[in-house]
Amino acid sequence: MNQHADRTLEVPSAEVARPVPPHVWIWRRIVRYAPGILVLAGVGYLALLSSYVLSGLGYVPMAILLGAFISNAFGIHPALEKGISTYELWLKAGIVLLGSQVAFTSLGLFWLKAIPLAAATVLVALLVVMALGRLLRLPFNLAALLAAGTGICGVSAIIHTAPAIGADDEEVEYAVGSILVLGAAAILVYPVLGVALGLSQGAYGVWTGLSVNNTAEAVATGYSYGAAAGGIAIASKLCRVLMLGAVVAGMAAWTRRRAGAGTKVQLRQAVGILPKFVILFFAFSVLAGTGFISAVDQESLRNISSWLFLLAFAGIGFKLRWQDIRKSGVRPLLAVGVASLILSALTLGVSYLLSGLVL
Repeated sequence: MNQHADRTLEVPSAEVARPVPPHVWIWRRIVRYAPGILVLAGVGYLALLSSYVLSGLGYVPMAILLGAFISNAFGIHPALEKGISTYELWLKAGIVLLGSQVAFTSLGLFWLKAIPLAAATVLVALLVVMALGRLLRLPFNLAALLAAGTGICGVSAIIHTAPAIGADDEEVEYAVGSILVLGAAAILVYPVLGVALGLSQGAYGVWTGLSVNNTAEAVATGYSYGAAAGGIAIASKLCRVLMLGAVVAGMAAWTRRRAGAGTKVQLRQAVGILPKFVILFFAFSVLAGTGFISAVDQESLRNISSWLFLLAFAGIGFKLRWQDIRKSGVRPLLAVGVASLILSALTLGVSYLLSGLVL
């Protein structure tokens, strides 16, 4: 009886971990992501068509404005959330492919000067935001998140820094909201100032890449002024992104020191945090500079990257929701705003010096 009872309790292993057929797995993801992606494509294409009708308004701000209008006026249906959230993937893919247009060899002098200046920009941002955080009596973790987001690459820097310093979800929300507010303002204000100041495509691109906080908004702000400015904005912005690993590791060490747990910085951790799309961008740039990517292929990749950016810009608009942005609070927003103004003023002068090495 006991043996029979034991056999009745046995469960075949195939029933415990039954594999999902590939076609079912693929279909589930199509159903989950396709509706939102199609909406991004539709909004982006409508913005592109509208830019031909409405003279003076490019497809970049049009895509962002359309996305923001739909999101704030009607909301986003839950079935569209997953697909719309892929806009960062299209942005990074577009940046990688754009590396074939920004030959590493032709911008050798630019890289040599932009990277130290980007490092100086990051350092100034960190010091200014942390000082303002203390002046405004912000919690240390929140000030650190704002400093990383302002100095490097916005939301991505905040997300990477939060677990390293033990920040909670509420602090992350405040920091992300503040960065999004300033990013939205940059998209609207920078092109107007660029025209008023008579900036060249190169000067504007450097200025945007070195001063706009969030990577997505930096790309959108650059392309709002022109394709050449957008490419240079990306190159300048990625010089700041290169500092992400070092800053996160430094913030973690600073936090441990405050807690009396030592200040050892893990080099492996710093290198591992570097976003892979940055490495791929430089790889494509090197391949283009050495002739491995032909002129015909470069043109094809440029066209593909432009369409990917169109999806990304529509997604940026959808993510600019007032109910999320207003959560940031006054003091965090003030700290980021003042620091951004200081960075913008400092990097504007620098952009004039570097622009001659770009175009």
